[in-house]
Amino acid sequence: MDRREFVTAAGSIGLASLLGTGTAAAATEDGYTREQHRVESFDGVEIPATLFVPDGGADAAILATHGWGGSKSSVEGYGPLVTDHGYALVAFDQRGFGDSTAEVGLSGPKEVADVSALIDFLREDARIDNAADGEPKIGMLGASYAGGIQLNAAAVDDRIDALVPVVPWHDLSFSLVPNGVPKLGWTTLLYGAGIAAARGVQNPDQENLQRGVSPRLHEVYTKTVAQNRLPPEGESFLKVRSTVSKADRIDTPALVVQGLPDTLFTPNEGHRIVETLREDGVDSRFVLFNGGHTGTETVEPDEQVNEIESMALSWFDQHLRDSGDSGIAPLTYWDIQNGEFREADGFPPSDADELEASLSDIAGEGQSPVINSVAPTSTSHFSPENTDAAPVSVAEFDLAVGDDIELLGTPEVSLSVTLVGARAFLFGKLYHVSDGEATLLNNQVAPVAIEGTPGESQTVEFELVGTQRHLEAGDTLRLALASTDAGFTSARAGTGVVVDHAESTLTLPIRGSDGGDGGDDDGGSEVGVTRSNGGSVFTGGSHDRHELTVEGGPAFVRDRVPDGWIVAEADHPYTRTAPPETSENYIEFNGAVKNDDRGYIARAPSGVDQTNVYTFGPVEVSDDGEEWRTLSGTEKTVLLVGADA
Repeated sequence: MDRREFVTAAGSIGLASLLGTGTAAAATEDGYTREQHRVESFDGVEIPATLFVPDGGADAAILATHGWGGSKSSVEGYGPLVTDHGYALVAFDQRGFGDSTAEVGLSGPKEVADVSALIDFLREDARIDNAADGEPKIGMLGASYAGGIQLNAAAVDDRIDALVPVVPWHDLSFSLVPNGVPKLGWTTLLYGAGIAAARGVQNPDQENLQRGVSPRLHEVYTKTVAQNRLPPEGESFLKVRSTVSKADRIDTPALVVQGLPDTLFTPNEGHRIVETLREDGVDSRFVLFNGGHTGTETVEPDEQVNEIESMALSWFDQHLRDSGDSGIAPLTYWDIQNGEFREADGFPPSDADELEASLSDIAGEGQSPVINSVAPTSTSHFSPENTDAAPVSVAEFDLAVGDDIELLGTPEVSLSVTLVGARAFLFGKLYHVSDGEATLLNNQVAPVAIEGTPGESQTVEFELVGTQRHLEAGDTLRLALASTDAGFTSARAGTGVVVDHAESTLTLPIRGSDGGDGGDDDGGSEVGVTRSNGGSVFTGGSHDRHELTVEGGPAFVRDRVPDGWIVAEADHPYTRTAPPETSENYIEFNGAVKNDDRGYIARAPSGVDQTNVYTFGPVEVSDDGEEWRTLSGTEKTVLLVGADA
């Protein structure tokens, strides 16, 4: 079966393991055997497993398991597909779930040892080839709880050769209590689902309800809810079950898949896994799709899942069979607005600008109080209608967009705040405002707990949720800082905070709307252009110098100048063109350029109403001055603050 055939067949399976609720049909195809086993682990506990082996044997094996509270039946449907590609598959129940009678340890040392026992079991199967070291080639596949066990197991057992963790966690303490704020909605849902499913849903007796999951889980949940914070013993319990505490021991290539609207394990977690592995020289790629743990989007969008499964198969071929590079980009992301996968060289991509704007640049000098309503007045995670119902409980900062741009990466905020009370929570989020309608980006919100001496200012820095969004000229990007959110607990003491605009900043990873996908057109002379300029934030009426360094050529060169900006002077003869003569405003340098620089100075528009985000470029080149081609990655995005703002 080739890659495309695999995609077609896999479309009926999807990532049913995500929440452990899938039901795979019994295998009917010929070409493989299907066997039920109970594999003994280190402590005598039996691991229920279904083994699929292709007729004629396999050169490698894939371990697949289920999400939290699920069972192996949710991933058994992969058996016929994987065996048709020449791999064996083991679908297994994790401790305490499915047909297992053990205690759920939350991807702890015992669950990791179970994975090692399964590899031992496969090593003794003569139908599955062993490598030169006497061990079988092993890949792992699965989502959510099945994603976390992959990374935890790979840190301990170096016989695992390739990972495809889908919507995994990087740090469970951050997942469940991000920046000190308990994620009440998801935590309660998972806690209840785990208790109900542990040791088999067929036997929900009192013993199983109390001892089906580790007593530590009961303790961590109850103390967190009671204290409105994660206790120290809870943090240590969760971190030891997380990549954050063991990433330096993972040398297994990983294709990490995360959901843009995943509100349990946000894109930030997948990005941290990928970046940590890359820093240690481990091959890792990042995929973002429009699904995952979400209450407002499709958990498993078919078209995207098909392509992800195709990438997974290519990843296994590369690392289990040494079949050459999989061709998967460093970042593959689902462009929600355009309905397609796109590629980039990173998150953010290298051609993105880091735009840092103070809140006084955006909203003027002053302060904004954010009053704690205690009862939630803002909604996100589980509500299709996102609201900030009480104006006194949210501060909004609107950044006007003057040119088409793409936001791609993880925004950050640095806030100068003064507590009104001993403790407060803030919830940061971004809205895309277009034609009067505000859309919360991917239903995501990032909280932070603030503690200190009332009346004293302090600086609080935290990441917003990583995202992707196209914004057009005339749109607005809104930063909202709310005091509550229905998906989390609320601060129980304290009136709120006061945010000082001048000492607070919003940092955005932004690039031009072309998004770097256009590239150079085929044909024409070889030429490249790099840009440097005087900064990222300018006041109305100020000047910005742009230096264009041309490598190669000869070629004619022109640069797009944003509306309202005027070319004041240049260091070489030039011509200015504007609509309707050309589609955009350009400065076009006279004559062909070869291995030389061209520079110009642009004067910014002035006035409060000109406060906007503007983009210079992309640069265009031509062999004859008639037919132009765009050079991607040559844009520069700046923030202009009107002279009177």
